[in-house]
Amino acid sequence: MKKWMTLMATSALALSLVACNTSATPTSKTSEENTSDLTLKQVFEKSLAQSESIESLSADLDMVQKIEVPAQDVAMDTSSKMTMDLIVDPLSMHQKGTTSTTIPGEESTGQPQEIEMESFMTADGFFTQDNMSQQWMKLPKDMYEQMISISQKQADPSQQLKDLEIFMDDFTFNQDDKEYVLKLSASGEKFNELIQKQLAETMPELGADEQEMLKELNIKKVDYEIHIDKETFNTTALNVVMDMTMAVDGEEMTLYQDMKSTFSNYNGVKKIVVPQEVLDTAQEM
Repeated sequence: MKKWMTLMATSALALSLVACNTSATPTSKTSEENTSDLTLKQVFEKSLAQSESIESLSADLDMVQKIEVPAQDVAMDTSSKMTMDLIVDPLSMHQKGTTSTTIPGEESTGQPQEIEMESFMTADGFFTQDNMSQQWMKLPKDMYEQMISISQKQADPSQQLKDLEIFMDDFTFNQDDKEYVLKLSASGEKFNELIQKQLAETMPELGADEQEMLKELNIKKVDYEIHIDKETFNTTALNVVMDMTMAVDGEEMTLYQDMKSTFSNYNGVKKIVVPQEVLDTAQEM
């Protein structure tokens, strides 16, 4: 189940915005001298052009997800807090944080089970630390190459624009003194098709059974909120709320996810190095 939630979250992060021809509506926090006349189309084009100059960034992610299978009286609540440094080319990453999982009704204490996580992805490979043993593990080469391939596909904004063209009239566009705020609330079959298409593109090795599972995905509602800095046109925040259901082995599984991401330190991350101790002690999976 976590695999599917991760895939959906990754697809959400890859989504871009479509263009409109109206300027941003000022909020009560917008002073007259800082009111912009740029249209959504212009803001998007400037943001897209700016993205081509991004070499690195830092991010903070805060995610809550709930998974339930009512027929089996199964429920799982998970919350994650992560910090991440990312370099675009060559793609490399350092991620660290905690994940807390609660499964109500367990024979154990029923208290949240917290796991500390840390991982590196560089040209040296993909390394992750086992929380219980504190042992570093090196993932297989094919898995590393798969993750690189997924990231490269999601970095193509032109394809995302084509995918989201059908939502052109669904965006709202506001502004305050410092940021443009773009929002989209989407639901229905057309959005199901978009998510299924993106998952299929980012995970081309899906088997027949998994592809059938995708067809049973029903997006009840997805809310996006994207903040773009008025001066730099960098994205400063992306908030995504997903509410969906999926049929698994003939039973309905409900999935809810609330993910908040903030981005900073653009082009400030100069190098990501796997510590020598990790390289020396990591066990290959």
